Amino acid sequence: MTSKSNRIKLWEENCPVLKDSKFLQNYQLYEEIIGEGSFGTVIRAKCRCSQKLRAIKAIRRINKVDMLTIELELLSELGGHFNIVKLYDFFHFNGSVAIVLEYFPHCAATELLYHSKSDDKFALLYIRNLLTAVSYLHQNGYVHRDIKLSNFLYSHKTRSFRLVDFGLATIDRSKNEMSRNAAASAMCREGPCTVCDGFGTPCMFCGKKPKRENVHIVGTPGVRAPEILFGIGLCNPAIDIFSCGIVLLSLVSLKHPFFMPKDETENIYHLAFLLGSESIENMGRLEGLRVTLSEKLPPADYYHLVMSLRHGFQYMRMNFTPKKCQLCHKRSYNNPTGVCFCRENYQTNMFYTGENDKDIMTLYVDLLYRALEPDRFKRYTADQLLCVIESFDRRHNYVPKPLSNRDDD
Repeated sequence: MTSKSNRIKLWEENCPVLKDSKFLQNYQLYEEIIGEGSFGTVIRAKCRCSQKLRAIKAIRRINKVDMLTIELELLSELGGHFNIVKLYDFFHFNGSVAIVLEYFPHCAATELLYHSKSDDKFALLYIRNLLTAVSYLHQNGYVHRDIKLSNFLYSHKTRSFRLVDFGLATIDRSKNEMSRNAAASAMCREGPCTVCDGFGTPCMFCGKKPKRENVHIVGTPGVRAPEILFGIGLCNPAIDIFSCGIVLLSLVSLKHPFFMPKDETENIYHLAFLLGSESIENMGRLEGLRVTLSEKLPPADYYHLVMSLRHGFQYMRMNFTPKKCQLCHKRSYNNPTGVCFCRENYQTNMFYTGENDKDIMTLYVDLLYRALEPDRFKRYTADQLLCVIESFDRRHNYVPKPLSNRDDD
């Protein structure tokens, strides 16, 4: 084996378990870092006994033992089934940890966009498999909390998938949350916000009323559900569904990452771009939070938005002749004629926005509206979204019987 890279040497020096004799007796490290997750780095290795490749998730220091315990319990119980990565072994030494997982060669995120561009049915294959894994997690009482393109791997060679990186996973504790009615009642008893006087941009002080426990916002910026940004529903399966919606939006619009917010405030505005500022404010009100956005944005029509990003605004202007919109001209790149992708009404034009109910883009739009629902209690579950896909399959594959004038047919 060639001399090890500086990065591998650094990891061996700072992660004692990688030099522990028990680990070295069983596994041989290669100098290839596969990826970096929430709490560790994944390194390629070989099992000395079976001679098969493995992925070693190395964690230098255990900051939260309970989260590691949940990850190991989850993988021990569910790993190897329904697109969940398989767990093989576990080592710990001097505060550091090595989790041995199956090695899964996979496409980069940019390659996923290429597959989606060349085959408009690829996103359906991807999201169906992702929802299958998420449904399996939720049915067994777990929440992933970091669903994104780089955490749901795809092998073009085997056409198979794996959900990885459970460093932020937790147990579904949604039944222990404060009820929304209680939170809303507490907000009514509070006086108006003295910081922004109702003219936030948005005002995070409004967002902190009524007083809630201090939490660290989890997940990756740009794919978080709106409630996560306000410290609500941190252990609710609905947050995974919203992230699945952003993943699907990235795939079908060929834009990854779809959002790159620099902070939580910008993340809220990005979501207002999709959901509309009124939806964000209403969502906060239902949760007992005063959220005020100074810029009023209408919700996006996902069909026009996806088609504009996938094919270009010129294509939309030539084929759909949408109305011109100065707001859409300002809030989108390379849209000189102001092709409009606003949704005129919050409640109408939400489903079947395409002209053909057998058009696969219509299916994607239906899934987006249901997965990116601002109200987490109205957001579809993974099983419900899979039912939407199955319904489309039945419509798409339906072949009517030939007409006959015989009464005994």
